[in-house]
Amino acid sequence: MRLVILCFFFRFRILTPAYDAFALWLISVICEIWFALSWILDQFPKWFPITRETYLDRLALRFDREGEPNQLAPVDVFVSTVDPLKEPPIITANTVLSILSVDYPVDKVSCYVSDDGASMLLFDSLAETAEFARRWVPFCKKYNIEPRAPEFYFSQKIDYLKDKVQPTFVKEEGP
Repeated sequence: MRLVILCFFFRFRILTPAYDAFALWLISVICEIWFALSWILDQFPKWFPITRETYLDRLALRFDREGEPNQLAPVDVFVSTVDPLKEPPIITANTVLSILSVDYPVDKVSCYVSDDGASMLLFDSLAETAEFARRWVPFCKKYNIEPRAPEFYFSQKIDYLKDKVQPTFVKEEGP
């Protein structure tokens, strides 16, 4: 329906030129055509949506072969923050912990934090986060914990011991 209205509009615009300001009329018609084409191109994904499905078992067969080095590409993730009052350090810490505990080879993931505000509060919280990550990341990978941000994991209203009969899940032995 919108395309039909658009065609009627362009038909009217092209068939009724402004002869006293022809250059301005021509420029406006060219701009309107350009915007119409960009709108149509923007509508294509909405008309024909693409749904994709990831087959993790196929990825493992392709990139994680035994006896060969892992062929997955290295991933660098940049986390930027400015003001600890507007973005609390706990949010940044949970983001960093989620990135570090992603289901990806450890030697292929790097996380960089850019603090443009140079906050000592964020620096101290990230130092504590690094210490906590030494226990949290292996725990998440061992027991396949989801979500991997501790704040969101512990705020869920679920029984953490349900279907976890392993005594090591309840109490991890420290180093």
